Amino acid sequence: MKKFAYLSLCFVAMVFCFAGCGIKPEELAKNNLSELHLNYFTAETQSFTISMWSGFRENPYVIDGVKQQSVEFCVLNVVPKSGVKAFGLGYTVEINEETFNGELEESPFDDSFGADLEMKVDDLDSIFVYVIVDGETEIGKMTCISNAFKINQTQALDIAVSHLESELLDLCDNGNLSIEGYCKIISTDKNLGVYFWYINFVNSNGVQIAVVIDTTSGEIVAQK
Repeated sequence: MKKFAYLSLCFVAMVFCFAGCGIKPEELAKNNLSELHLNYFTAETQSFTISMWSGFRENPYVIDGVKQQSVEFCVLNVVPKSGVKAFGLGYTVEINEETFNGELEESPFDDSFGADLEMKVDDLDSIFVYVIVDGETEIGKMTCISNAFKINQTQALDIAVSHLESELLDLCDNGNLSIEGYCKIISTDKNLGVYFWYINFVNSNGVQIAVVIDTTSGEIVAQK
């Protein structure tokens, strides 16, 4: 229930900072989230590693220090395992017996394929992903790994804002600049199966600050 109580704040948030308005930088940082991840799911098939994360993000999505209207999103990400050559991938996602179909788009940045279902999913949803390649189908049953996090998104934001207090003061310039934040679940190539909260803030001048927080201990493991 904490995550949904927190979300209610996001949708009544102010977009612009005004000098003398009396709003603290940390309040602006928390209330102007342009992306918020609610959960993260994973699965494996013989040929693919599948992940899915959902939440809310601004639309249009532009990192410019100005929060826009938020919409639901759900990213489906499929990565071929080593030695697997894949192209022209189709997918079917079954969520609580409701199905969604489409083609996976190849990423221009890495060897993954993805799609946005333009909705959010809940932690306890029953989710199956069917990856279709060369007329064959592989099935992955998604598991919500974010359920096991000791540190949720609200706690991670509290940690980040507390740690970045002085930097947020500089970033907000005493209320003269607008600011937006991003709260994401990430993993790195060197830490497969280990997940972190990545929280960053950017102002309308393009200046950014960020921290990476361990989802188990709450420790800040990196700062930008």
